[in-house]
Amino acid sequence: MAQFEVIRDIGETIKEILKDSFETNGFTTVHISTEKPKKDNIKNLPTVNAYLYHVSFAPNYRERSENLVSEYTEDGGIVEFYKAAPVYFYAHLIINVWGNTPSEENLLMGLAIKTLLDKPMVTGEELSGNSFYPDDQLNIYPNLQADYNDTLSFWRSLNEEVRPSMYYHVKFRIESDRVSRPVRRVLGKEFAVDRKP
Repeated sequence: MAQFEVIRDIGETIKEILKDSFETNGFTTVHISTEKPKKDNIKNLPTVNAYLYHVSFAPNYRERSENLVSEYTEDGGIVEFYKAAPVYFYAHLIINVWGNTPSEENLLMGLAIKTLLDKPMVTGEELSGNSFYPDDQLNIYPNLQADYNDTLSFWRSLNEEVRPSMYYHVKFRIESDRVSRPVRRVLGKEFAVDRKP
């Protein structure tokens, strides 16, 4: 498992969630994209685009301390070691739509919003890729801080016309591979008393 692939796999997971939702609702010709949302990259209309534009540390980031971890060996024994705590991040996404008419774009944006509202947490087989641990879950949050000024700035930075957009962030973790040597516990002590006559 290459856990550093998790950011790519988040994009693929969101893409599959949107694709399944649009197909289920009868929109089989809608293209789902994760490319940079520029006219040159949008090959098919209509397109719903989920673009990763920023990655940040989660706001509750703390200095990481090592945790004592216990694992079973193949022979049934227990080995203990210290492992650095995981770091939590936010992957910031902008959802935008490219349609043939403003009415079509509004319709597609509505379904994209509803899809992500219905999937606030993604787990298990819905996670795409091999970078996730069995207990991983992706929390998809609407970015309540983003406003129209952010939208203007984003599209100006790409030198594109302003498009209907919504902002989300996905919380995820990256585990450290740094571990200590196995810890040996003191299971008992023996004392000897030398009595001299």
